[in-house]
Amino acid sequence: MSGPPSLLAVTLGVAGLLALPTMSLGQVASFAARSDLVVFSATAVDGKGRPVTNLGRQEFRVFEEGRPQAIVHFHDARDVSARVLLLVDGSGSMGGDFKVASVRRAAEMMLDELAREDQVALAGFDSRYWGVVAFTPDREAVRAGLRTVEPFGSTALHDALDQAARDLATHGPGRRAVVVITDGVDTSSAKAPDEVLERSRALDVPIYALSVVSPLDDPASRRYLGDKARGREAAGAETLARYAALSGGGAFRASTYAGLRDAAFRIASELKHQYRLGYDPPAGPAGFRRVEVRSTRKGVTVRTRRGYVPPTREAKAPAGRAGSSEPAPPGKEGQK
Repeated sequence: MSGPPSLLAVTLGVAGLLALPTMSLGQVASFAARSDLVVFSATAVDGKGRPVTNLGRQEFRVFEEGRPQAIVHFHDARDVSARVLLLVDGSGSMGGDFKVASVRRAAEMMLDELAREDQVALAGFDSRYWGVVAFTPDREAVRAGLRTVEPFGSTALHDALDQAARDLATHGPGRRAVVVITDGVDTSSAKAPDEVLERSRALDVPIYALSVVSPLDDPASRRYLGDKARGREAAGAETLARYAALSGGGAFRASTYAGLRDAAFRIASELKHQYRLGYDPPAGPAGFRRVEVRSTRKGVTVRTRRGYVPPTREAKAPAGRAGSSEPAPPGKEGQK
């Protein structure tokens, strides 16, 4: 097992996630000029769950608290490259040949499926969260980074998701998502799931979760024991499904390499076909506002976050930093 990186290397790694420009100047101009817009990432799927890639602006409808809103900015996947933050579980619960190989294989499958111009960053977590590879189109750099993440320590999954979403949000508008690969078991988070979900309502960061579970906790397996006999991994997968549903992402479970392949392909396909919709927020009180996005095309369902919180000075992430806390090397806390 390789040792943890130095504190300096780790600090620079996470800071590097914020060091690159978000998009080319031509791509960012329309959104950057209107920082007051409410912007939503959206994925459209047909009745079989396949991405629908050719919708136009006129085929979307946006409702805030039940009232229609005019879409004033629109981008589809052909207009803007994506930023994907791969978040991999490096805690002790991921020990064992199958889980270690599953994490790397699923991540590599997604790297193969993403568009060449898409940027990918890699972060890991155990009891803490740390940067491994800054955003880059270089797939080999990310593959090399994956090989450095070794299982160790306790698991602060909810804290890591909170940090990763805020990291990605600081890059400004654009197609983006956090993809977490984990067994879903949390043992040491300081934050509760509901707290992280509440905080994430102010962010437009879809979360995709791929849970590597036992066949006993996998509904697609013949050995599945059912909900009444579910284990910790099944309970964790259900919590991750809540993150995905509220953020407009997706959640998948897999206990075989074939299941991993199918889930990785589905996630990558959706990331390649993500729409961006913007509208002027109506006047109103502070607090959570429910939003629904629909398509006028028959048989098409649109997934997006379920609402937003109008930004306040306190809710904004500190500029130029990966959240509010300095990351530490893996294994420094929560060692057993």
